[in-house]
Amino acid sequence: MPSSDFVDSHVAFLYASQTGNAESICYNIYETAVQRGFNATYNVLDDYAKFGFSELRTIVFVVSTTGDGDPPDNSARFWRILRKATRSDKHAYAHLRYAILGLGDTNYSNFCNTAQRLDKQLEEAGARTFYKKGLADDATGMEEVVEPWIDGLWAALSQVAKCKGDSDAAKTVEAEKDVEVEKDVEEAAEALAELNVEAADNATSTEGSVEPAPHEVQPLVLDFRPMAQTPSITNVARVTAPVCTATYEDTPVEPHSPDFPPWSAELISSHPSDPSLTPFLATIASSTQMTAPEALKRTLLIDLELPSSASHVDGQWRAGDAFNIYAPNHAPLVRALLDRLQISNSDAHKHVRLTKRNPSIELPAHLQRFSNTSSSIYDILVWSVDLCAHPRKPLLRALAEYCNEKADRERLLFICSRQGLKTFEALRNQTPTVLDVLHAFPSCVPPVERLIELLPPLAPRSYSICNAPGGNVWKIAFNVVEYELTLDVFSLDEEKGAQSVRVSRRGVCTPWLEQLAQTQEKPQILVAKRPNINAFHLPTTSDLKPDPQPVIMIGPGTGVAPFIGFLEQRAHELQLHPQSNPFMWLLFGCRDATLDYLFKSDIQAHVDSNVLTRLSACFSRNAGSFTSAGKYVQDALLANQNEFAELMLQKNAVLFVCGDAKGMGKDVNDTVARILCNYVEQHPEFVRPLLQALPESKLPVDLEAKVLTAPQALQVLMVWSSENRYVRDLWA
Repeated sequence: MPSSDFVDSHVAFLYASQTGNAESICYNIYETAVQRGFNATYNVLDDYAKFGFSELRTIVFVVSTTGDGDPPDNSARFWRILRKATRSDKHAYAHLRYAILGLGDTNYSNFCNTAQRLDKQLEEAGARTFYKKGLADDATGMEEVVEPWIDGLWAALSQVAKCKGDSDAAKTVEAEKDVEVEKDVEEAAEALAELNVEAADNATSTEGSVEPAPHEVQPLVLDFRPMAQTPSITNVARVTAPVCTATYEDTPVEPHSPDFPPWSAELISSHPSDPSLTPFLATIASSTQMTAPEALKRTLLIDLELPSSASHVDGQWRAGDAFNIYAPNHAPLVRALLDRLQISNSDAHKHVRLTKRNPSIELPAHLQRFSNTSSSIYDILVWSVDLCAHPRKPLLRALAEYCNEKADRERLLFICSRQGLKTFEALRNQTPTVLDVLHAFPSCVPPVERLIELLPPLAPRSYSICNAPGGNVWKIAFNVVEYELTLDVFSLDEEKGAQSVRVSRRGVCTPWLEQLAQTQEKPQILVAKRPNINAFHLPTTSDLKPDPQPVIMIGPGTGVAPFIGFLEQRAHELQLHPQSNPFMWLLFGCRDATLDYLFKSDIQAHVDSNVLTRLSACFSRNAGSFTSAGKYVQDALLANQNEFAELMLQKNAVLFVCGDAKGMGKDVNDTVARILCNYVEQHPEFVRPLLQALPESKLPVDLEAKVLTAPQALQVLMVWSSENRYVRDLWA
């Protein structure tokens, strides 16, 4: 609890964000704090030197977790200085009071690990919380935690930081907690029937077409029938005040390449603390489709040629590294959105500057460059804001203010309320673009600058490098993300019966890369090496011993990509040290051995040359064939569980896992824990050393036990992870 005499004159709102969610939420809280009368600032954690982190006394953190419990890229440098400070001085932050809101997903291991680690390290360095920690779960809906946490923050914050008093804005905030929605039940039902008949008609017109016209709007299926039984709605998200003003010039922007941001030169000339992370332009030299035409997924292999100007990455990357690609929103989507916002093509391409409405409230971080350098609304929509991000309640709440029809406004308010939670979740699950949302509420026409400030930043997309250093090429393998959702459409007309509608969705980056790779020219794209936070590298082998540390690699689908680089690196090392005998075991999985066995010839060549000691290939659609080691990679693990356990427990092996976090990553994690329990039951001599290695716990540990419990096995995996013996590179 805060001390009674601790009252600060300033509050810092700091974020770490991989996809833009944490950044957007942090900005909304910061904006509200200023409107309530707090003296506040807002920064990304990696700018710690800029805002003097060590001198701050009151901080609100909003941090997300990415991959296997890893912190976002834009906090990597911050974590290094935090660890250094806390190791050298156990009272380094005794002056600090803080609150943490963590974002995560319980479908993944290490839920909200960034927030948990931050809390632990600050506490160990003497800092104290002034408000309870919030851990929001995207699996069940982040708003269930985020909104109540923010509501409760203000009373706690006012105890440790000065506030100018009750402003009109603060009174408005409280007044908007309960919103009475007047409606006629018959009118609501009639409007609802009209909405769904229209959605069904739209679905019929696109029946049988996987790829709609490039700018075609996809229908949303939303059930507003509960509104008829809801006399009032509560806990409506607060509408934030506009913060941005757009000033247009009569002259159009100069023509530029559509394949990288117009401000790329600014990024290329930037000076990050790690020079190897500086962005540069790379050339798409070639592309190959790796899967058969009839395969379920379309997987491409692209060679990126690094220019001589990218000398800052020479010798600074290793097999297992990844890099970011700056990809744009789909151009037809942007043009259709401009049409929907009633902005002409000429106006969309005029020079525009974005400035602060309120001198006390900064622009969102991803828009700040446009206050100094003019661009165009078209370029900002293409390169700076995410038009395909999951809609959040603050966006929908703000859109309600720009509806000319009462029905549209009431429905948006309902979606933002506690009573409309199921409708909100249904909307999010349909993964609509912001254009789809606007078309679902036809009378909503927000100003474009208002929409831009409400949307999260368009984050670069990350891809593993699937080759080892040698030459000036980065290779990447990826699935082209294009898919369909089938939505059930309810109807008030019983004669129509059950209906369904198919909607098409596409990724931001991979369809764009495929399109570029099909052009005759060799286009350039903006890329930057990512920091390898989770040490996804082979063990150091500059002086290979006759029996080096064994390596186990699990990578189904495109998760195998970094391991191709591992095998290339090990093949090169064996040429230099032929007397060495490293153990390398790859567990690979795909649907069909004849359709989507990625890198098959490369893998077999490494088997033939004894670089790859053991291969377990699993095929989920022909698992019964003699060539399959099982249906899934976890089946192959269980089939060889004794050998696997001996490698990990007796030979100090390193286990690498790469691929889907929600499915494969979680299943493999649970399988490894199960194998540990099974093995030590037969070999109880391993129980005591495993338990002794676990971190201190408030729960008593029986060191004389003869078995390992499932929770203890999961703790062992966490210990191995901290020792870089269990290293995972996972994605959604």
